[in-house]
Amino acid sequence: MLNNLSVESGKETILNIEMEDDVAADSAIIVQSRSNKGKPINAFAMVSGRMFSVEETKRFAAGLNDPSRIASSFAGVAAAGDGNGLIIRGNAPNGLLWRLEGIDVPNPNHFARVGTSGGAISILSAQLLANSDFMTGAFPAEYGNAMSGVFDIKLRKGNKEKREHTFSLSTIGIDFATEGYFKKGYGGSYLINYRYGFLTLMEKLGFRISEEATTFQDLSFNIHLPTKRIGEFSIFGFGGLSRQDNYLAKDSLTWLNDPSSRRGNEDVANTGAVGVSHQINIGKRSFLKTVYSLNQFAYKEVDKRLDKFSGPIILTRNNKFSEGNGVLSSILTHKFNKHFLIKTGIYTTGKSFNLQQREMVANLLRDKIKANGSTRLTNYFLQAKWDPNNRFSLQAGMQGQSFALNKKSVLEPRLGMKYMIARGQYLSFGTGLHSQIQPLGNYFARIKVGVDTVMPNKNLDFSRARHFVLGYTIQFNQHWNLRTEAYYQWLYQVPVHANISSSYSIINLEDDYAIEILSNSGKGQNYGLEFTLDRYWNDRFYLLSTLSLYQSTYLPSERIWRNTRYNSNSSFTFLIGKEWVLKTKRPSALGLDIRLISAGGVRATPIDLAKSVALKTNVLIPGRIYDEKLKSIFRLDAQMEWKVQYTALTGSFILGVQNATNRKNQISRRYDASVGRVTYSYLLGMIPVFGFRFDL
Repeated sequence: MLNNLSVESGKETILNIEMEDDVAADSAIIVQSRSNKGKPINAFAMVSGRMFSVEETKRFAAGLNDPSRIASSFAGVAAAGDGNGLIIRGNAPNGLLWRLEGIDVPNPNHFARVGTSGGAISILSAQLLANSDFMTGAFPAEYGNAMSGVFDIKLRKGNKEKREHTFSLSTIGIDFATEGYFKKGYGGSYLINYRYGFLTLMEKLGFRISEEATTFQDLSFNIHLPTKRIGEFSIFGFGGLSRQDNYLAKDSLTWLNDPSSRRGNEDVANTGAVGVSHQINIGKRSFLKTVYSLNQFAYKEVDKRLDKFSGPIILTRNNKFSEGNGVLSSILTHKFNKHFLIKTGIYTTGKSFNLQQREMVANLLRDKIKANGSTRLTNYFLQAKWDPNNRFSLQAGMQGQSFALNKKSVLEPRLGMKYMIARGQYLSFGTGLHSQIQPLGNYFARIKVGVDTVMPNKNLDFSRARHFVLGYTIQFNQHWNLRTEAYYQWLYQVPVHANISSSYSIINLEDDYAIEILSNSGKGQNYGLEFTLDRYWNDRFYLLSTLSLYQSTYLPSERIWRNTRYNSNSSFTFLIGKEWVLKTKRPSALGLDIRLISAGGVRATPIDLAKSVALKTNVLIPGRIYDEKLKSIFRLDAQMEWKVQYTALTGSFILGVQNATNRKNQISRRYDASVGRVTYSYLLGMIPVFGFRFDL
């Protein structure tokens, strides 16, 4: 029995229903609806994971159908600024692993900078996404090269019996998707989505989205090609182009009145991946999936300034980074019986790179990074799951990583268990070692030592962490679920300054590369308590509320424990949505969705105001790094959707608002000598969201 299915004109409803072994069944089969929708798709994930349901989460207010923005409403997760980079349990955003159709992929976001896992807008369209998994700690052995979390994205197949199209126009751009069959009766299908973005429209309406002229476009697709004897093939991929330009002043009056117009920048970020997968059943108990993928990421950053309005343009930064990967993955799953399952595999990534970072030093552009070449990261794993009865599950595994650049390797055990203490009540536990290589540019930082230039970081080891998670879940009924998790993470081998006593640690980096002499002697710890109350979509109503309390600290080379940049200490989210069927001539419905976020303020280092005034520049108090918090963050988003069904199509109109109270949420501060006082930078104010969509 499946409740509250949305059957609409112009879009055929396709249901994928999976069955799960009842290990206690003897001679009879009983089919009953007792599923926990918060349970991950991956059967090996015992803790800190939840299914990312596209059907439910696409209703989230101001989510913009962006997986990362929607995930920021989950327990233990916060957004990094206005973008969709994710701070998970106090960890830096670059600790997140993106996986698509079983293969590791580069950061799939527009306007993505190097050394981060987020951006401004997702490249992956919600039109292509199937139910996927999002994990925030102690993940199973099949996931490597990640410290904080995993986004395991699945793509849906196109309709194999009918051709369908979706067109939408909104404040962020035009979106078109098409899907259908190749030949009646064959079973193969295609699904393609293209989007062209124009955030400049919002700026013309008077709403500041960005200081720069902004454009982007993307294409994503999934082609399914089954065969009768040799398994199923798929061709999938995505590509995104994005650009931001902040132009220098065009007239002398602007140049004189607005100091910021004397500086300009150009940022270009292009990324893409294409893959071919093959899956086949081997006998009745084994399943083999092999994927080969090529992906590319390129980033260009040029900063410039005018010292005199009629003078020459001076380049202060000229960076060009590109990285291309060839990834091969092969994974075998074998089920010995209904009690015992194993999964083993290998995925190896050949990395080619060309990195050039040039910045101004003493009025001359100097190479901070200049390297090209290739290397390889290889991961391999073995994990097993044992279900002796319907009440208890145990999984154990081992993940191995080897990095050819400096011949470093690690071996990481993982363990998870889950026990049903009463009907609808579960205790769970997970632990494991997790490690991650550094962003590639960190290995090739060029440091001036006397008259010589050296690259001291090529032998940096993996950053590592031990995760411990204890959870309790109670499912009141089929639709209500309460989950509590306590966790502790011990981080070690974190790169910090090698030669001097300093508060510097890459644990605080949101993006970019570290141009410092580093050693793996830093440490950190994150611990906290999370509560999640879920009321799954039923009777046209849902509710999600989370509370996260946490502490995130680090130990740099100066050997003093300090707050990390991301230690906001608390986060509360509340989402609610309701849909009403309207009594009109044509079938129609009106939906209202609200999201509230309240979180601790952003960490900041106190400003030495007296010295700042005297020196006419921003001077921080060195002994109080991240000692203070800015004002707490509060944001209210709302969205209304009106949906009308016609004979052959469904039309939808969306009207919403982000930051409905127009609260000025502080993100940073500095002493500005031009005005003689401390000034603040803020997250975006009130932004309207509107658009329409047709499914036909």
